[in-house]
Amino acid sequence: MTAPAPAVTTRRAPRLDEVEVAATLEGGLSVVVVPKPGYLKATALLVVDYGAVDRTLPAGADAGPGERSPEGVAHFLEHKLFEDEAGDVFDRFARLGASANAYTSHHETGYYFSTGARFLECLDLLLGFVSDAWMTDEQVEKERKVIAQEIRMVEDDPDARAHRALLRALYRDHPIRDEVAGTVASIAAIDRGVLQRCHRAFYRPGRMTLVCAGDLDPAAVVARAAAHEGLRRLEPGAPPPRPRFGEPEGVVSARVEEQADVGNPRVLVGYKDAPAPPGAPALRRTLESALALELLFGRSSPFYERHYATGLLDGTFSPGYGAGRSGYACTLIGGETPDPDGLVAAIAARVDEARAQGFDPADFARLRNKAYGQFVRGFNAVDQVVSHVAQARLQGWDLFSYLDVVEAIGLDDVARRLETAFDPARRAVSVVRPRAARA
Repeated sequence: MTAPAPAVTTRRAPRLDEVEVAATLEGGLSVVVVPKPGYLKATALLVVDYGAVDRTLPAGADAGPGERSPEGVAHFLEHKLFEDEAGDVFDRFARLGASANAYTSHHETGYYFSTGARFLECLDLLLGFVSDAWMTDEQVEKERKVIAQEIRMVEDDPDARAHRALLRALYRDHPIRDEVAGTVASIAAIDRGVLQRCHRAFYRPGRMTLVCAGDLDPAAVVARAAAHEGLRRLEPGAPPPRPRFGEPEGVVSARVEEQADVGNPRVLVGYKDAPAPPGAPALRRTLESALALELLFGRSSPFYERHYATGLLDGTFSPGYGAGRSGYACTLIGGETPDPDGLVAAIAARVDEARAQGFDPADFARLRNKAYGQFVRGFNAVDQVVSHVAQARLQGWDLFSYLDVVEAIGLDDVARRLETAFDPARRAVSVVRPRAARA
């Protein structure tokens, strides 16, 4: 019996001059197509709402009640799916004239390709290998060695070490403190059975979003995905929603230090923030925080110019705000510096100064206009389009309302972020210093 054709909805955003065509397939897969007539390149991104924080297997996953998977399974599975019974998937994309890759974060796994031709054939390949968890014990062991080497390389990177140590100083319980790839010890416990159970548990159409952008026929894309046999073999629907993990307000440690083979010290200052409710409130909180950080520490700020001139900071210095759907949010600021304590003090002094004096309205207007323009320009690149659409879908906010949210943010909203996002009691500092010379 042929499945009924999925209902298709079309939305237009006149301010962006963009169209979004969307459908939900019978098994639960969300398909979104953004047509870009005349574009030479097309991109597809298949996002699975399964990442490093998802370690408790749901019921019905051939697992015992509350069974926990080892740290690093989501990343291991991403690696392993690129080799199936027919061989290396990268090679098959290359023969079709496409380039492909993937990523794993704490909250999702994404698989994507870009091509100038034969898009639907590439789409078949993408949906096929992601849907198939075929593998041998020998292949798993081979991939374990590759991932272990990647983990060791990251462990040797001083910036990654500073970042990892800071998150562990900020968070006691939330799995954001754990490594996406796991550890050499944790991946030793990952075998074929674990990978296949997690694939069955989390790689369900109801937990997947397919976003495509380019000079495409949306109806043809939806029909091709709806007819794909690999998707039909997956367990329909989605596992239970991911919980928002609990976390104490305070930090684990106010300061952590370690030594490494570096020329200059690294320092990261982190402020633990209370997460906003998911969806539009979280988007607004993130935008307000990003504007506050640009005003405080951005490349065009007096702070950056003054301390760059003195050598206290260099081009590695950057501020950033991160928040996740599992219930965490934090501000991270820092980079290389010859004087970690001096930079930490300067950051704190700049926050106090802004609290006392406020921000320049002209600077705020300029940076808000910049955020507006960057978002609009992003629709000129299909790679950014699919990323924007996927993140909006995953995080529960409306992509076409993004500009309305930006315009609704006022100077007072950004100033209020200073009172809540930079609490000294919720601050931690991570320093990596050059290794002491042996006598």
